[in-house]
Amino acid sequence: MGACEWAEPMTDDPRDGDAVDDDSLDWFDREYADTIAGQGGSAGSEHDGDEAVEDVDVADADADGDGATTEDADRVASDGAAESVEVVGAPTRSWGDRALTRLVRRPVAWWNAPWTNERVARVVVTSTALVATTVIMMMVVHFNPLSPSRDLIFDDTTPTGGDMGAHVWAPAFLRDHLLPNGQISGWTMDWYGGLPLYRFYMVIPALLIVAFDVILPYGVAFKLVAMSGLVLFPLACWSFGRLAAFRHPIPELFAFGGMCFLLDESFEIYGGNVKSTMAGEYSFSIALTLAMFGLGLLANGLRTGKYRVWAAVVLSLAAVSHGIVLIFVAVAALLICLVWIDRTRLVYAVTTGLTMILLSAWWVGPFLLGHEFMTDMKYGFRPNSATDSFWDMYFPLTPALDILITSLAVIGFGAMIMRRQLTGTALGLICVAAAVGVWVARDSLPVIGLLWNPRLLPFFYLARYLLMVIGALELVTWVINAGRARLANRSLDEYESVGAFAVIGLSILLVFGWMYEVLPFDGTRTETNSSGEEVSVYAWGPLRKTPTAGRAVADGWTRYNWTGYEGRPSYAAYNDVVTTMDEIGDDRGCGRALWENNGSNSEYGTTMALMLLPHWTDGCIGSMEGLFFEATASTNYHFITAAAVSESSSNPVRQLRYTNNDAELGVRHMRDLGVRYLMVRTDPAKAEAALADGLEFVTTSGTWDIYEVQDSNIVEPLAVEPVVVDHADGIERFNPGDDRERNLELGTSWFQNRDDWPAVPVDEGPDDWQRVTAEIVEAERVEPFDDQRRKVDYVEPTEPIDPAILPTITVSDVVIEQQSLHFTVDQIGVPVMVKVSYFPNWQVEGADGPYRAGANHMVVVPTSTEVTMSYDSRAALDWFFYLLTAVGIGLCFLWRRRGDVVHAGLVPSARVAETSAPASVDGDEFVVVGGAHAEAEADASVGAEPVHETDPGGVDAAGDDSGHHDVAAITTMEPTGEVDRPLDADLDADFDAEPDGGEPER
Repeated sequence: MGACEWAEPMTDDPRDGDAVDDDSLDWFDREYADTIAGQGGSAGSEHDGDEAVEDVDVADADADGDGATTEDADRVASDGAAESVEVVGAPTRSWGDRALTRLVRRPVAWWNAPWTNERVARVVVTSTALVATTVIMMMVVHFNPLSPSRDLIFDDTTPTGGDMGAHVWAPAFLRDHLLPNGQISGWTMDWYGGLPLYRFYMVIPALLIVAFDVILPYGVAFKLVAMSGLVLFPLACWSFGRLAAFRHPIPELFAFGGMCFLLDESFEIYGGNVKSTMAGEYSFSIALTLAMFGLGLLANGLRTGKYRVWAAVVLSLAAVSHGIVLIFVAVAALLICLVWIDRTRLVYAVTTGLTMILLSAWWVGPFLLGHEFMTDMKYGFRPNSATDSFWDMYFPLTPALDILITSLAVIGFGAMIMRRQLTGTALGLICVAAAVGVWVARDSLPVIGLLWNPRLLPFFYLARYLLMVIGALELVTWVINAGRARLANRSLDEYESVGAFAVIGLSILLVFGWMYEVLPFDGTRTETNSSGEEVSVYAWGPLRKTPTAGRAVADGWTRYNWTGYEGRPSYAAYNDVVTTMDEIGDDRGCGRALWENNGSNSEYGTTMALMLLPHWTDGCIGSMEGLFFEATASTNYHFITAAAVSESSSNPVRQLRYTNNDAELGVRHMRDLGVRYLMVRTDPAKAEAALADGLEFVTTSGTWDIYEVQDSNIVEPLAVEPVVVDHADGIERFNPGDDRERNLELGTSWFQNRDDWPAVPVDEGPDDWQRVTAEIVEAERVEPFDDQRRKVDYVEPTEPIDPAILPTITVSDVVIEQQSLHFTVDQIGVPVMVKVSYFPNWQVEGADGPYRAGANHMVVVPTSTEVTMSYDSRAALDWFFYLLTAVGIGLCFLWRRRGDVVHAGLVPSARVAETSAPASVDGDEFVVVGGAHAEAEADASVGAEPVHETDPGGVDAAGDDSGHHDVAAITTMEPTGEVDRPLDADLDADFDAEPDGGEPER
């Protein structure tokens, strides 16, 4: 230390050497570049990803100071495949040499960099954090490839449990039907009478499953991908912290914060944590893991100008891997960009954001523009009762944990603001934005709906956990500094950081050890419960759980899922009913099956087990019910029908008008939907089915009675000409302007009130078809504007329909494939109903249409006796969005060619001007604005002699920046040798200025 002692500014400034450890790469650029040059190449001509490698040889060659080399170096040190700077006389290196250099550059640089005590400490902390959190998550998901007896992932079973048990079908369909046709989205007849597969659901995780299935059994491939987001999430959180230049050991603590989020058991369906993933939200956890990697790359690029292409690609992958994570990515990326914004960073943000949007357009565009043909499940919102509240949503843990976590998160947020850590400040804003979003989204998303507001809670929880570990580190920092009589805001040295990391990490491990009852030296104690019975409870030393407190269950959920259908006690019964349906298909013909909706179906592993009928029967027996509820508007009509043939259906689509266990009504609805087989299991449903006309008993399998529905066809001629319907104006409606709601009103009115609609309603049709106007049946309205209690409005024609009786014709030779169908008629011009879900991508040859009709089906008018319908997965709209994605790919190459965005410094330019206006670069003299570490910088500089000047309005010796003291230390150093910045330098302005108004030096 010098004669004067300055207050250390409270900063996590990314220019701080403690925040970014680039010494090893600087050392490599000096040492390894010389090695390459000695082999006849130029280090400056090589680039690893988006990161530039300075051309040391060429820079040294500029002895005459004419600036030419500086310009070349700027061009070479760029993002992407910049042209090589040719060294006269140097032989051209082969592609293989260049590829090998790129492959080994970073590992060699990392290994050969000087192994100081501080670096060893950091490596130990990082390794410990990543190994501990990753191994714990591997244990929770039972992924232990080194111990087959304890591993469940590599057991060849079919995953079950919640939605996951039904997710099994889709990647296999992609593998067997779409990819062989060169498609990643297309049509399937297997669920709901047809739906567009992977148009509204996420295909990226499915593609990974198919890729692993090339070398692994399908069940193993599925489980590997399903658990990958969980196992990799701690690494992703660490990478976010490291790329975003948080000071050591915050990135390592982020790995623990991410693990806290994964093991949070307060929610089980919202997405992200272990329980939600096992409930079927595995795409969510994969997307969130990608989002953390991508946001880290974005934050790094906003600081350095690098990784523009990588950030756009990874964030795009996150966005298309789950639609709700897309919302998080958009908001989080926007907030991070806003806190960093200046002129050049605006360029970086806009170009990266535009590229990301274009790269995502192939999936996001069709999703957004196709929402009219989806089902809005009308989830409602939380809070939804007098016993529910936003407080319960935001703070779902025990009061002690909620107070602790939230208090530390508030401390962490405040510390990030005071330390001027921009990405940390953005993290706090993301947490606030997520909390606000939960409140704002009570009415779902504007126009498209589809969002249940609690689905945004995971982002609030995650950000809070990350801020929590920051707050914990700040608290430990204050305690250590108080014990050593230092300023509270002083950063810890390497060894103190190791201690702080150990305290926080062990504390978190103790909490989870208590939750999972795996602490060392634990045991049990006998307690008396509220009923006066003695029970055994978990205890650790003087601590013990209450009689009502149980063990954490996340690892139990994963065990349940991974043991699969084959591991369920009722697997034999499940296999028998599936085999029976397969045999019925062989004997009586393939067709759609509607099975009774009942909670007892969970004995097979999930209530959705029979959704896999098409999976096990190779598509011969379709399941009317499927997992992808929102993917088609036909979902509404299925669940109305399922209620009619079930003792107690779940009736998951809110606001519909259900009638339970009325088999006569059910038969009419099944004929309307083209259902061929009915499967019932409860005694009341069996009794109804036995008395219903139109059902022929086929056989029994275990608890199931199986019937064939008579006179039920998928393609049949109409007896009455359709009517084209418009909606009356001047009526106060629920969700005015929502075409999806208007179509649902019309379709359910025809489906359930046939007396009012003697002719099937269609959206459009030939000019000679009758036109009618529909108006709401006021007498049937139920709380029309109360989202919690309303029912979908019925509509009726304003004037009675005059049925136009059609000639009787015959439809024959019906052939139905997964993405097409063909039939023959004996007379043209008579409309034919095709009971396949409507979607605008359907095309027809030999007929006019198709026209959307009735229960989301299609009507065509044959113009030829041979009619062929096919689903076009590459319609004009699809090609438009594919073209946009192609433009995005082109931009990736363009940004690679043009190089990094060159910022004026490592912080936004406005902040540079505010904090360090006197600083300049002039010849060999440079100025560093800062506090106590400026002296450390001077001491570490080879032969540097500090000279003190003044900076009005700076920070005084006591750390007071209130303006009461107008003198701060500016150290001007005249280097007499090479200057190395120490790892713990806490600088206030170590930036690259613009010499003589020219381009910034890199």
